[in-house]
Amino acid sequence: MHPFHATLRRGFGRPFDELRHELDRLWAPLTAAPPLHGWSTVQRSPRFPAVNLSESADAFVVEAELPGLASEQLDVTVCGDELVISGSRPEATSPAENSEATRVWHRRERGSGTFERRLALPASVDGQRVEAQLVDGVLRVTCPKAIEAKPRKITVQAS
Repeated sequence: MHPFHATLRRGFGRPFDELRHELDRLWAPLTAAPPLHGWSTVQRSPRFPAVNLSESADAFVVEAELPGLASEQLDVTVCGDELVISGSRPEATSPAENSEATRVWHRRERGSGTFERRLALPASVDGQRVEAQLVDGVLRVTCPKAIEAKPRKITVQAS
């Protein structure tokens, strides 16, 4: 390998790393306190709460991360093939803080306020049998498939 190529490659990424660091430093104050649904004025799909969606032969299971929320702060509804998880997370405060005006934020990554997450399920579910449990900050919603959405074995007849 030619020595010129080795010298060029060794320090090639450093200016880009410095630029990225500087951009991160400038951007951080602008994104320090995002609400749960994001900064944009354009309505788009929210990313709170984070969810996993899995499927078995009989049901769809949605697991949503909702740390610090109680079941009374949540609403779960289902209609056809859409599941809606909504609720409200109050502003985190400590007894030592007298007012919001005296608070100085150094980092703010946990959102507060109302949220709504809509999930299109892959098929219709039996809304009468949907169950939801909140355990250790994880909401688990089990949505049994509607009879017409379940696979059905068809017997092939010989003629």
